[in-house]
Amino acid sequence: LRKRGEAQNPHCLRSSVKFPQSVMFWGAMSSAGVGPLCFLRSKVNAAVYQEVLEHFMLPAADQLYGDADFIFQQDLAPAHSAKATSTWFKDHGIPVLNWPANSPDLKSIENLW
Repeated sequence: LRKRGEAQNPHCLRSSVKFPQSVMFWGAMSSAGVGPLCFLRSKVNAAVYQEVLEHFMLPAADQLYGDADFIFQQDLAPAHSAKATSTWFKDHGIPVLNWPANSPDLKSIENLW
């Protein structure tokens, strides 16, 4: 509570931000190691996500696994579950783990943080 006359006292004010900035990035981790981080400068749609996969995931997978098989894991974000993205994975022969809806506790990245 503030007293009369303290309305503009800095000790009685709390700042707020209506539209906080956010930072979006893509990263990869596996039992074989971690891949590079890709900082995303725009909103992520299927086309942007596929560019990230092409330029970051494929080289990381090649470095971490070589010719060994792996299963890619991602959640059901719209860019991840788009038909074009599904086609991209099929065209590149990369199996994707089936992901149940509304399962934030399955995100292994949360344990890495």
